[in-house]
Amino acid sequence: MYSDLKKIISEAGQSVNFAPYGEGVSDEWITAAEKRLNTLFPKSYIWWLKNYKGGEVFGEEIYSVYGMNFDTVVGGDIVYMNELERKNDDSFKNKLVISEFDDFLFYFDLSNGLIEGEYPVKEYFRNIIFAESFEEFLKKRILNQF
Repeated sequence: MYSDLKKIISEAGQSVNFAPYGEGVSDEWITAAEKRLNTLFPKSYIWWLKNYKGGEVFGEEIYSVYGMNFDTVVGGDIVYMNELERKNDDSFKNKLVISEFDDFLFYFDLSNGLIEGEYPVKEYFRNIIFAESFEEFLKKRILNQF
């Protein structure tokens, strides 16, 4: 289903640092993260979590599910990062931050719910839709299309 994305990842060389394909996060941890954040993850993000676990593109982390206790985990765990954002800024209740670096903050726009299993990915500071899905977001990031 995501063969073109899988190919882009496999050909990206050192610009991508994900877990080896097939060594992802369990369904139990994904469900626990969704429950904790009170949202459903988009289907392409779930595919990525289940197959690559998480990692970095050009040294910048894409938030994932670390598979650790949500009350003690830190770093780029999506639960930790979003609970922190929501605690500090009430406007993040309809946003799920997936990556932040330099002058960029990317998030799933939850305000209209899942559309065909996906949320658009917006860039916060420029207030633009960067990608229509997480799959498109990863492709653009890996291919360095800003």
